[in-house]
Amino acid sequence: MNRFFIPKDWISGDSVQLRDEPAHQICHVLRLKPSDHITVLDNTAWEYEVELETLSANNVYGKVLKKRLSPGEPQLKIALCQALLKADKFELVLQKGTELGVSAFVPFISERCVVKSPTQSKVRRWQKIVQEAAEQSGRGLLPTLHLVVSFAEVCRLTDRPAILLWEEETDRCLRDILCHSPFTGTKSLSIIIGPEGGFPIMEVKYAASKNIAVASLGRRVLRAETAGLATLSAILYAVGELG
Repeated sequence: MNRFFIPKDWISGDSVQLRDEPAHQICHVLRLKPSDHITVLDNTAWEYEVELETLSANNVYGKVLKKRLSPGEPQLKIALCQALLKADKFELVLQKGTELGVSAFVPFISERCVVKSPTQSKVRRWQKIVQEAAEQSGRGLLPTLHLVVSFAEVCRLTDRPAILLWEEETDRCLRDILCHSPFTGTKSLSIIIGPEGGFPIMEVKYAASKNIAVASLGRRVLRAETAGLATLSAILYAVGELG
């Protein structure tokens, strides 16, 4: 069943009105008809099964048949703090991270980043990628996409247990860290992933000074766009949210 995130005020009692792009997609792309069913989501973790009634190019009306909490949200809230990446690599992280269950994305600039802060049009494109991935993957909430910050701000503003993944770490691996406080039983955490060139030692030391755990993912060096997704998968599997 096709899924659409819509503003909460488009739902009134058991009546739903879809406008603009969702209406266009329903009428001209999907070519749905009266009596067809869709799922709408108001970004509060509720989802509504809707039967379409009246369709036009700019407005689609329907009635709510069922309402339920979305089953697609992980109990563990993970913020993925990802250094800006070149070309479409950051977009890949947004798309796949949303599919896996990220609750928030925090893009940041570190010493070895070669990408500048995004334009407003780029941010709008990122938001669209996140929304489409959330609709496709059965999410009930849109991951929050934060403004770009500095590496120091990421380290200072982390209000939950945090892990920085570093390919040169030799003492502690991700598995070991997850088995100890404050990560055992936590309801939220952050993972911090560097740019293509990795983190320099001074940034790693700064993170450690802010009580951020430093861990490796093993003996293989992963690309920046792979490391975050691999970490997400490993953590969600470990807590029973994947597989």
